[in-house]
Amino acid sequence: MKKTLLFIVFIFVSIPTLTAQETNSKVRFQVVDKVSKTPVVYATVMLKNINRGTHADFNGFFEIPTSYIANGTIKISSIGYLTKEIKLSSLLKKNSPVIYLEVANNALDEVVIKSTKKKRRALYAREIIRNAIDNIPNNYPNEPHSYIGYYRDYQQPVDDVYQKLIKSAKPIEYVNVHEAIIESFDSGFDSHKLKSKKNQSLLYEYRVNTNFIQDSTLTIPYDNKKNKFSESVYISPLGGNELNILNLTNAIRNYDKMSFSFVNTLNKNFIDNHYFSIQEDVFLDSTILYKISFTSKKERTSFDYAAKGTIYIAKDNFAIHKLNYNLYYIKNKSPQYAVTIEYAEKNDKMYLNYITFNNFFEAKNGNYFKIDKALYNSNSNSFKIYFNRKVAINSLLPIKRNFKIYYKGKKLQVLTAEAFDSSNSIFTITIDQKSIENINFAEERKNANYSNFFTFDIANIKDVNGFEIDERASIKMNQYREFFVQEIFEHKQIPLQKNFINKKAPLFKSILTPLELEENYWLNSPLKKEKE
Repeated sequence: MKKTLLFIVFIFVSIPTLTAQETNSKVRFQVVDKVSKTPVVYATVMLKNINRGTHADFNGFFEIPTSYIANGTIKISSIGYLTKEIKLSSLLKKNSPVIYLEVANNALDEVVIKSTKKKRRALYAREIIRNAIDNIPNNYPNEPHSYIGYYRDYQQPVDDVYQKLIKSAKPIEYVNVHEAIIESFDSGFDSHKLKSKKNQSLLYEYRVNTNFIQDSTLTIPYDNKKNKFSESVYISPLGGNELNILNLTNAIRNYDKMSFSFVNTLNKNFIDNHYFSIQEDVFLDSTILYKISFTSKKERTSFDYAAKGTIYIAKDNFAIHKLNYNLYYIKNKSPQYAVTIEYAEKNDKMYLNYITFNNFFEAKNGNYFKIDKALYNSNSNSFKIYFNRKVAINSLLPIKRNFKIYYKGKKLQVLTAEAFDSSNSIFTITIDQKSIENINFAEERKNANYSNFFTFDIANIKDVNGFEIDERASIKMNQYREFFVQEIFEHKQIPLQKNFINKKAPLFKSILTPLELEENYWLNSPLKKEKE
């Protein structure tokens, strides 16, 4: 039997902890598939004795505080692999520690199936999906519970337009990185996640990661029109609260409510909107999972877009363990949005393990090539025009077409346009004397506000980066939101207090709540050199 193996490499680093005044050493690991050398994305890493942990990021990296190294044991799990327990102290004894995880399908060698019942007909994919959806009320908690986890949202440029706009010599990997430790209180799956007053969240820590660029023009709420929008999907503004945009996309938690296109309402539309195909069985330790792939029906998504994904469902109780959904623009195969939701079993109920949602969006940037000011010199019949960027000299011609100046609607004849100095951002524009006489300027200048009657129509000229004047560049970005559960609290009631996160305002406007034992929860920042 062919076996797929993982290995974990550790590297020591030092990063900030939750308290800004303190630092705490951490050990950095990476989970990688040994055969393909690719990262094991979002692998779950739990500290065994305290049932608290973290997750690998998109590049397979995760970090553990050194205070747990001496006596701690971690459990690493991921769908498709057998869970492995590792004593952290044993890793330090090896110069190049590699820990192998066997692919979980060897569980068939260990599981003895005893049954005297007649073999049942194999279920069709649509039947499995229907059973899974119908069993959500049984498999997921309808009682109050909470979970504490690490949250982050950030953006990544799709191309180099943003790099040129901010005149960066290096490619931009991350923008607007915000991180937090949050406790989410959920009164159960039979309640509305956003509308119910019993479903609230507390913000224990919030950090703007200053290692990365902060640009407030890109964090405005979606208007779904011209300032910030995605052509393929309507993004609910929610006052700029990215956490609750993330919560809205949890199609499993919101199975009887609208989530995202084209899952729509999971229990009503998901099956009708897609074609399904059963793939090979997948294992999580001894749990056997159906792996079902799906594609969207063109008549449901239009012929411009296509969706595809995978859903993992337990064979024994039809619990949905994982849902991955991706929407693409067919013409250039560019991704429009992606959702990954994973749940994990605890005491016969399924609780959130992690959720990620990223979408493509465009925004109009206020930092565009334009005129800063223009000053008229009556002695020389000329204007001194100040641009906010260096001008590409070869874009000035033809001058009479590109430079049009009016006084009270009457066009003035432009003769020349010359650079005032070596900066190539200040230019002298000379006006024909007859044009000045035709507007009776000698009389007009007696009005103290005469300069307000000049208007400029300057077109076609470009800055040195190729951006045309007055064109507000459309910045193309991917917006990421991610929440990774670090600890689950069953049967936990919502506390009596008022400092809950405002569901319709950005997180930075929320009040921080002091957290006891805060050293037990830590941020797992994206790494600057590894681009997702």
